[in-house]
Amino acid sequence: MVFWHYLLPILFFTAVFVQLIFILGFFPALLSHEDNPREEVSNPKPGVSVVIAAWNELENLKELLPILEAQQYPDFEIVVADDRSHDGTYDYLLFNEGGYSKVNFVRIESLPAHFTAKKFAVTMGIKKATKEIILLTDADCRPTSEHWIDTMVAQLEGGKDIVLGYSPYSFEDSRLNSLIRYETFQTALQYFSFAKANTPYMGVGRNLMYRRELFWVGNGFLNHQELLGGDDDLFVNEVSNKRNVAICISEEAQMYSEPKKTWGEWITQKRRHLSVGKRYKFRDKFLLGSLALSQLLCWFILLPTFFIKPEWFEAPEWSRIPADWMDAHNFQDFYLYNDWMRLITGVFFGWLFIRWIVLAKANKKLSSTVSSIKIPYYDLLYAGYYLVFGVITIFSNPKKIKWR
Repeated sequence: MVFWHYLLPILFFTAVFVQLIFILGFFPALLSHEDNPREEVSNPKPGVSVVIAAWNELENLKELLPILEAQQYPDFEIVVADDRSHDGTYDYLLFNEGGYSKVNFVRIESLPAHFTAKKFAVTMGIKKATKEIILLTDADCRPTSEHWIDTMVAQLEGGKDIVLGYSPYSFEDSRLNSLIRYETFQTALQYFSFAKANTPYMGVGRNLMYRRELFWVGNGFLNHQELLGGDDDLFVNEVSNKRNVAICISEEAQMYSEPKKTWGEWITQKRRHLSVGKRYKFRDKFLLGSLALSQLLCWFILLPTFFIKPEWFEAPEWSRIPADWMDAHNFQDFYLYNDWMRLITGVFFGWLFIRWIVLAKANKKLSSTVSSIKIPYYDLLYAGYYLVFGVITIFSNPKKIKWR
């Protein structure tokens, strides 16, 4: 028992301290960020190839391609990598049934050995592209404005090679959708904040821009071509550094996507996404692991720490509630709520309040894609998400994760 009297307080207070390092040391960088105005981009503006890897996405392409063609940007093309579709996508693109002027495509008939479908399709799309800048998205995404390309390009000013965009999920009235949107917000908060703190580690392929030359110099997906995931985050993890990454959070440059509809589909998707984290740089695994583990400890060892009342603890005189005062005001029943319990309660709610305020401001910065008033509730669920998927990720082989 004495062992726990020392271990639990050490774990709890260390976890709170680590959390505050991230909350006050990393996250505020995003709160003060302002995108470069698109009007200030130097001329001539670089050419942009919007690359979309598509597998049986005919209906989505019919909706997305006209929206992309309407983008207000002087020099861009749209390249669709048709990954062995059998829903009519090939004929639709071959005969240009949409009457497009900026759409090119490449047809993929078969996969080479040891190369996963999405990465091969993106690679072929980039190979087909003719412009200096690559801008990636998915067929089920929709830009929030006709200035998506222009706004993303503006962030390349200053010699940047990579722009990390924001891609929230559409709203639906369900608990799963709320959790998906909160998890997406948390992920964006982390990769944006880390990038601003000169430690970029990932991007999201639904809204990601980089220079075409960087893809070839960085050997594309060669180092992880056999993994289903990583066409966005592992690539950025490999080629990014503290000088070549910018972020773009403007409401004009966001890409909304449709979330998974069932828990099973979402779990499969998250297993695929999280499994590639084992291949991150050690620095990134350490930072992300510290962030996740400290949040888990803050929530899940609160009650054990609250009730132990360690023998070594003695509250300073100024912080105690005098017994005479308790007796005089008929608060005798509150003696069980002792000095130690008051300390743990104060530390926990102090941490939770600071975290709530910072995350609410970040949420507002990212267009309020979640309800700020519900952040503590979803933060507890998110800690559970960390626990469940952390265990799954540790014991899963990324080479055996299925796409569907």
